[in-house]
Amino acid sequence: MTGAPAEQAGKPWPDHGATASGAGRPAGVSGAGRAVGGTGAKGEAIAQAALRLFLRDGYERTSVDAIAAEAGVSKRTIYNRYGDKENLFRSVLHGTFTTMMATFRRIADAHLTDVTDVERDLTAFVREAALTLTMAPDRIALIRLILTEAPYFPALLREERSQETMHATLAAVLARLAKAGSLAIPDPDEAAEHLFALTFAQASNRSMFSAAKLSDAEVERIVTGGVRVFLCAYGPPSSVRLRHRWRRRRCWPRPASPGHPGCR
Repeated sequence: MTGAPAEQAGKPWPDHGATASGAGRPAGVSGAGRAVGGTGAKGEAIAQAALRLFLRDGYERTSVDAIAAEAGVSKRTIYNRYGDKENLFRSVLHGTFTTMMATFRRIADAHLTDVTDVERDLTAFVREAALTLTMAPDRIALIRLILTEAPYFPALLREERSQETMHATLAAVLARLAKAGSLAIPDPDEAAEHLFALTFAQASNRSMFSAAKLSDAEVERIVTGGVRVFLCAYGPPSSVRLRHRWRRRRCWPRPASPGHPGCR
């Protein structure tokens, strides 16, 4: 097995520490797992073919031969550009997440740059982001793939955590809205966790662990309800009357006895 590509030896080595640190890295491969020369039309064809096959068949069952055939290039071209299958895998995931984050930022900028109605604009942002990204079949397949391969690629998870995440972007957006007076948020990171849990996480989990696709009506219910509950806690001071009305009608059942805590 000495000198053979990783795919010929079955599962990749447990931590790939040498690749992550730079020692033993194949020639032409950067520290982030990207290969020099992995761009351009041919590089794009390889990346797209690899992504389709990794999502469909998983890491172990996807061969470089199959990727080469899918991309219409030679096997040697892939090795020259990426070094081995592991670096190709990491490069594809890195590029995919980078593209998703760019889309997430674009959606946030489109809906939350000039906010005139915080509930309407925040709902529109969450709705589009959920439909475009959170529930996208490729993203769901990608998350499942990462969960499956995580024990064999801890370095990959460390890299993913170090990159900009949806949570970090959401926290920055909420902090900006709080500074503008549209929201009352003492801790943007915590507020981002709450909004994510009330909206994106619900849609993502139900899509990930269910064979049936969520209907548009179900997505709308999750998004609008989640945003309204979020505004119960973080709406601007001027919306106190709205929040009290929401608490009475939707946040908590009518109290059965005096002193019921309600929605706080």
